[in-house]
Amino acid sequence: MDVVKVFVEEPTGLEVVAADADPDARRRGAGLGSLDALLGRPAPPYARAYLAGTDLSAAPPRVGLTALAEPSAWLSPLLAWAGDRPWTHLGADGRGGAVSADEAAAALRAPAGALALALGDVPLDALAEAAAGGAGGVERREALHALRRVLAAEGGAALFPEPAHDGWDWSVFARRPLDGPLREAFARHPAPPGVRRFVAPYRRARGEHTFYFEQWALDPPPEWAEAV
Repeated sequence: MDVVKVFVEEPTGLEVVAADADPDARRRGAGLGSLDALLGRPAPPYARAYLAGTDLSAAPPRVGLTALAEPSAWLSPLLAWAGDRPWTHLGADGRGGAVSADEAAAALRAPAGALALALGDVPLDALAEAAAGGAGGVERREALHALRRVLAAEGGAALFPEPAHDGWDWSVFARRPLDGPLREAFARHPAPPGVRRFVAPYRRARGEHTFYFEQWALDPPPEWAEAV
């Protein structure tokens, strides 16, 4: 059985995804507190989501959104959420440019050659600078000004691949709300047989036990994880 998890936080101050440069820090219980809250400032109207997955039919379970046997379970809703907004692809070689929805879908399924994807008419230099703060690079807080430039574009959103144990997860950042639109997109694309999908508050993913709740508490799932 495949399990898709969508952790959403909005509003968010766009602090670093993990508390240090290690992309697996969040799985060890690293804090994800709001930088703006710590500074006593009101949170800006940004949103983020973290899409993760586990193939529970494997022994041991395969962990990673791209490791799932049914990629349509998350890919179709994500493409529906993107709508007709233009896609930009930034490759590992630092080159980027416009791509079709089909090309973006291929990169979402297998992002090893991608540093980032973006929606909207985004400035490529800002996307490249924001991607430099992604997994494997400097901490993303050092590139938040560039990420905000990306999100300031009409319909702007940024998607970054995040390494998982057996593939990749995806982080999504947007200036628009994500919780409602993503739920609606998942509702329009019912889960294939053998797939369970959940939306949960990002704050509940801070520790390993809650991040991997599907391996500990699936029947029934935690009350804070809503099936979609």
